[in-house]
Amino acid sequence: MTRLTIEIPDELMSQLEHKGYPLQEIVVKALERYVEAKEEDDFDITQSRTWELCGAFKVTNPDPEYIVGRSEDGEIITNYAENVDRIIYRVN
Repeated sequence: MTRLTIEIPDELMSQLEHKGYPLQEIVVKALERYVEAKEEDDFDITQSRTWELCGAFKVTNPDPEYIVGRSEDGEIITNYAENVDRIIYRVN
């Protein structure tokens, strides 16, 4: 067996401890899934639940600063995703 040392944010560690699952078991299962997906060339971030949720929101009146074009059917294309931190936290 190989020993692995990783740093985990305190908040995440607290959530994991609260659930009561052994951390080693969680990490091993996650790594196994990742390897299986990579072998099948099937690991696609766009298939994740987070990605689905990101695509579920529509901006009905986008700020012109974030409009980058129009799709073939005339819908406005924005780059809000690339600027999410700037928009949410109002940082430049």
